[in-house]
Amino acid sequence: MLFNSFTFIGFFLVVLLLLVMEQLTTRRVAVRNALLLAASYVFYGWFNVGFLLILLYVTFVNYFTGYLLAKVKAPDRQQTTDHGQRTKLCLGIGVVLSLLPLLFYKYAAFVLTNVQLLLGGDPHTDWLQGLAMPIGISFFTFQALSYSIDVYRGKITERCSLPDFMLFVSFFPTVLSGPIEKARNLIPQLRAYNPLSANTFTEGAVTFIWGLFKKIVIADRLCAYVDWVYAGAEYQSGTTLALAAVFYSIQIYCDFSGYSDMAWGVAKALGFDVTRNFRFPYFATTIKEFWRRWHISLTSWFTEYVYFSLGGNRVRLKARWVFNISMVFILSGIWHGASWNFLLWGCLHAVYYLIEYACGLHRKEYQTPRLLKVPATLLVFILVTIAWIFFRIEDFATATHVVSRIVTDIASPVAVGASTFTFVCNMMLVAIFLVFDGMLYKHCLIREDHFAQPTLMNIVWVVALLLMLGLFSVSADNFVYFQF
Repeated sequence: MLFNSFTFIGFFLVVLLLLVMEQLTTRRVAVRNALLLAASYVFYGWFNVGFLLILLYVTFVNYFTGYLLAKVKAPDRQQTTDHGQRTKLCLGIGVVLSLLPLLFYKYAAFVLTNVQLLLGGDPHTDWLQGLAMPIGISFFTFQALSYSIDVYRGKITERCSLPDFMLFVSFFPTVLSGPIEKARNLIPQLRAYNPLSANTFTEGAVTFIWGLFKKIVIADRLCAYVDWVYAGAEYQSGTTLALAAVFYSIQIYCDFSGYSDMAWGVAKALGFDVTRNFRFPYFATTIKEFWRRWHISLTSWFTEYVYFSLGGNRVRLKARWVFNISMVFILSGIWHGASWNFLLWGCLHAVYYLIEYACGLHRKEYQTPRLLKVPATLLVFILVTIAWIFFRIEDFATATHVVSRIVTDIASPVAVGASTFTFVCNMMLVAIFLVFDGMLYKHCLIREDHFAQPTLMNIVWVVALLLMLGLFSVSADNFVYFQF
């Protein structure tokens, strides 16, 4: 049940109707949460009922880990050195047990294949590669872990009921591809009664439409061209490959930020505030700023639960800090999938970040000079796009060929693909998207925080989006980040 499907629209309307009826009758948190929990399990189980077992397993492991940690760390319990070791052991066991399904489904085939190749044998992992990976497992596992770790660190002191925690992990707007919510942000909202309102519904609906536009008008259209070019990369000109690389940068942004906007919009329409996962990353003037704007919930998760756990920047040796920051990027790459190209993508961003640091661009007081903002933005976009090439193309030799061809053959003719008309439409729609995105970034006429206001500009903008959805949308089976 994808957000960009009529099935989901029907599902959401049924859920909304049930919540309206609940609000008119009981107005009780427990009843509302029970409805949302049932809806969340129906939504997730729609893909594969068997996947619910993995979701429930991760949920119960982290709930009982948090329960045991809260019990051990209770104020009336005497805190000793042995006591601290037990809490660390409890957390460690909980983390390992939580990660086992993720490690098995996502990485077992990759590890076994490379071990067998290293030992000189033939890989025999077909039985593993044929297993269907539970959709969203990377997202809901990390979301559940945030609760256990925050209880251990004392950031969550109030115990959470099992039904509320089950809803926190399975909340249907975020369970498939995030945003990865921290327990201390979402659980308090689940405990409170947030009545539905016309303003929150309107703001959520407009954001959903904007995300849907990015997904099925921009991302899915560009996907067809990018797939066509990279399928025969060795036969394409450098200019064509460069255009495909730029299109892929826009495609993956519109695909994932489109999903995130739709998830945010659905949650907002139901009265909940989840993380804004993207903040115009391609307007960044440094790599550091890019990562503050791109996949914000994942970046925040790795920063808080990996980088800080390793010591962050409060370490004596500079080499240790380099290791800490590099591990964040490397793990971010590996998180996306069990493939060497994702590891290389993470390493590239680590190198970018460290070069910026060496140039002094990391200082808090540093601001990109006004005259250099456009060149700096273009440079960051080019560096990110080069990294996306290795992210998109699994074969290293093909990826290096693409980069080499772009550098040496940039003035050659562009291949338009199967249809010149489609190519021209794509270029026109990309230009329209860039104008809209720039207007939102500059708060020019349209603003994200004013979506609920029935201004003339908002009405014209939404009507324009709906017209383009009707005229230029194409369908795709999945979102890019579903595979992660």
